[in-house]
Amino acid sequence: MNCVFQRFWHTTVRFANGELDVETTYCGSDKELVARIIVEPHSFAVRRAWWEVYRAPGYDSPHRLEVKALEGMKAYFGCGKELNHALEPLKFPEARDLFAEGVRGVVQAETFLWQYRGFADAGEYEDHWYELFESGCRYYSNTDRVTRSWYEHVGYPERSGALFNRFKNQALYLNKGKWLLNGHFVDSFHSVALEMELEKNSGKVLNAVGELLRAPDQVCMEAASYASELVHRPLPEMNKKEIARLLGAENGCVHLIDLAADGANTLSMYRHQSQT
Repeated sequence: MNCVFQRFWHTTVRFANGELDVETTYCGSDKELVARIIVEPHSFAVRRAWWEVYRAPGYDSPHRLEVKALEGMKAYFGCGKELNHALEPLKFPEARDLFAEGVRGVVQAETFLWQYRGFADAGEYEDHWYELFESGCRYYSNTDRVTRSWYEHVGYPERSGALFNRFKNQALYLNKGKWLLNGHFVDSFHSVALEMELEKNSGKVLNAVGELLRAPDQVCMEAASYASELVHRPLPEMNKKEIARLLGAENGCVHLIDLAADGANTLSMYRHQSQT
């Protein structure tokens, strides 16, 4: 079995000196890139932003650019159009994904920032989140079956220093004429894995196994069974919307969906790289 391509992401949100320091690093066989934003904790407005290139085709030395167009943007749900507009001049398709990962980190870190966000206590924030994310994933689509609240899962309502960490990785192997594609997702609140075997030429999924090792409630674990719906499907030809539908959509796990979509991109990227 030969490993032919790897990709790793790390997002961290730190609270220091009255502000959030948010950084997403991508390090793969192909590139090494960093997206960083400084965020005001009450409004989630971006104060400063930087794009950093340490390894990429056409770059023979590190490159760091302050992204003024992101200043003032609210790093929260609904900022996608602003991200697209602000980052288009960078000419890096990865920039949008990495800054979006940082925004997701801010959203997750809000768990420990309820007092800055105007909520009286953690319980009021949790009620707000149930309403905001209603039917957003299996946990919030099955609240009548949930046996554990969000903060019961987390274990405490306050944290200092590193408010949130997320790690993702993709590893592509060639084994006896077939692809083995493994994806792992671990953050401060979840642990998810997806392993797939695919035909070498077509990219058709021969076998897929999903695992939820850590999640807010037992009801979340049931989403792993949807992984079998990927079997017989040509993974590189599917977009994220199609993958989400197969993996249960609002009754599935958004992180398992992300792993499958990242896997489709990983195989497509490696194929393209091998042909050039």
